[in-house]
Amino acid sequence: MATITITITLDVPDGTQVALDNGSSGSVDTVSAATGPSAEVQALVERYVPSRYREYTTRYLQACVDELECVAEVPTGDRQHEYLNIFPPPRCRRVRVAGITYSSTRTALYTGAIDLDGFHIAEETKNNGVYAHPKVAHLDSDDAVTEALELTRRAIARVER
Repeated sequence: MATITITITLDVPDGTQVALDNGSSGSVDTVSAATGPSAEVQALVERYVPSRYREYTTRYLQACVDELECVAEVPTGDRQHEYLNIFPPPRCRRVRVAGITYSSTRTALYTGAIDLDGFHIAEETKNNGVYAHPKVAHLDSDDAVTEALELTRRAIARVER
């Protein structure tokens, strides 16, 4: 019996799972689409994030997308070369949970004030003297990435349906 190999390419959103029926074996394999930030986001990080922050910024974004199931998006308009947005997984309300400023890697969490007890790097961002939301001033160490990820987890929990 001759063997025929067929290659099919499907464009699906990152993180999508596709079930493949192996035919005669009766088994079904599940394959996940490539994950991580989009090529557009990666290219902007490479271009605009200073080299001293790039590794940590990439690590944070990778974990946000792969572990927390977030979506990293470039804003539309004139400010797309200044920052990018992090949106929560599809199970949550569609609100921005975080934003990263390219030049400083300032990572702000936008779902309101979060108790910072136990955090050593995160700081309060104040509006008119009132604590509005936390931020990590720079993604410049493993500890900064860890704190930013924990704050992102807490922000996601606030917007889950």
